Amino acid sequence: MKVLSNVEACVLVGGCVLAVDLITVVHETSERTSIPLQSNLIAASAFMEPLKEWMYIDKDGSQVGPMEKDAIRRLWSKKDIDWTTRFWASGMLDWKKLRDIRELRWALASRVPVITPPQ
Repeated sequence: MKVLSNVEACVLVGGCVLAVDLITVVHETSERTSIPLQSNLIAASAFMEPLKEWMYIDKDGSQVGPMEKDAIRRLWSKKDIDWTTRFWASGMLDWKKLRDIRELRWALASRVPVITPPQ
């Protein structure tokens, strides 16, 4: 953006926030575990269950999971997990602390969505 008025207009209408949200989606997609599908299972439906791909180590040292991101959000809101809780998903080389997994950090971020459904 070479014209400063264009930059200012972009910032004023929330372009920066939109760009951050877009980058978040790109990062989440790039870190998502790749799971091969059978050719007859490619069609998705609105009633599919969320992918249960995450495991974590609880405060007693026990391995818990697999679970989906919504379950992790519920654990977070109940303060059963924190930034130092270790997580793992298929495709990861080793267990990582929650604070080091970008996909989960963004999933737990509390923010008002930029793009809201039409009313």
